[in-house]
Amino acid sequence: MIAHADTASLFQIGTHVRAPVVPLLDGLVMHRNGAPETLAVVTTRAGFDALEDDWNRLFARSGHGDQMFQGFNWLWHWANHFVEDSTSSLAIVTIRRGGHLVGVLPLQVESAAGLKQLVFMGAPVSQYGDVLMEDMPGQERALTRALDFAIAATGADLVRFAKVRDNAVLKPLLTRRSAIMTGAEEAPYADLAHAGSRENYNARFSAKLLKNRRRLERRLAERGAVGLDWALAGRVAADAANATMVLKRAWLRTRGQLSRAFADPRCDRFFADVCAGVTHPAGAQASLLTSGGEIANAAITVEAKGRLAVHVLAYGLKFEKCAPGMLHVDKIIEQAFATGMKTVDFLAPRHEYKLEWSDGAVRVADYAIPVTVAGQIYARAYLGFVREKVKAAIKSTPRALAAPLMLLQGAMKMLRAQ
Repeated sequence: MIAHADTASLFQIGTHVRAPVVPLLDGLVMHRNGAPETLAVVTTRAGFDALEDDWNRLFARSGHGDQMFQGFNWLWHWANHFVEDSTSSLAIVTIRRGGHLVGVLPLQVESAAGLKQLVFMGAPVSQYGDVLMEDMPGQERALTRALDFAIAATGADLVRFAKVRDNAVLKPLLTRRSAIMTGAEEAPYADLAHAGSRENYNARFSAKLLKNRRRLERRLAERGAVGLDWALAGRVAADAANATMVLKRAWLRTRGQLSRAFADPRCDRFFADVCAGVTHPAGAQASLLTSGGEIANAAITVEAKGRLAVHVLAYGLKFEKCAPGMLHVDKIIEQAFATGMKTVDFLAPRHEYKLEWSDGAVRVADYAIPVTVAGQIYARAYLGFVREKVKAAIKSTPRALAAPLMLLQGAMKMLRAQ
């Protein structure tokens, strides 16, 4: 189903944002430069699939590397595993000027805590939420109209935008709308373009650190011949992705941590499919660092437009003293230079081991825009206070004592999903 802008909503949106537009009876907005603008909300899988060619062309000419999770192919794989969920439905806003797709706000409606919430497509397997949009005159006004149209079309109580980078196309709109920040992390990154070469990049490390790295690699080799399986595809890649998820869950269990993504079997199936790359390649790749034929470390990376993101990294517990994760990251950096990547993105959250490899970090924040009174209460009382207090308490509590708080956090998630 595709809902088009009607006259009433266009009058309301135009009044709300004071945009220089003229509402027309046929559902168009006519800009001063004479280019007609059309808004539509796509709510079905068939409607999403029909956008493939236009969406890919928009990403090719206007997408950024840090918008890899807004690529059509990535979300196509996500939709294969998540859109059948009865608790959510698509609400993709398209913006066309002169019939050409110039913007896509990839949203879905999620029912949580008895509220209709507009959220990004892609959770829980994606990072970095944003809008795909051409750099064009009136960009922010067009985006404002698109968001208001989505709210009106869906009857949302609340808009929740998760993991928005400070340099996201969407960020100015959030500032203008006085969106409530409900949480923030940092995403470290390595600037390979600035380094220019692997030799220059390695110059940042002390001789002591490089010596220690070689010592750990020798220790790993003593267990058996060290190998790196990188160019994986098809069933082999799917198996490697599954192994990564298994190792990550084992690591989480040893630390008494809970993760919605790693507890959801759909995530395993998603990563297996997207890494296999049989159809709709999305830049995802699984790689394995082995010792004596056993998996010492596994990784899932995603690349787009010169940016390589280290999405999931996990080691075999028996190899912990060899620091295989550090050795694998070193190989990933080497591969990134070899394939012409400009940036290696370690994604949020910020961890000390990531900073060792990084040149800087970008803030990644969650935002809420309440629409109704119920949405306002939920955003400020739960998202902005209770949830963050529980998270902070878990982080500051010794591991052995954190279990009750983590159970409370799990119960809160279940309550939110009712």
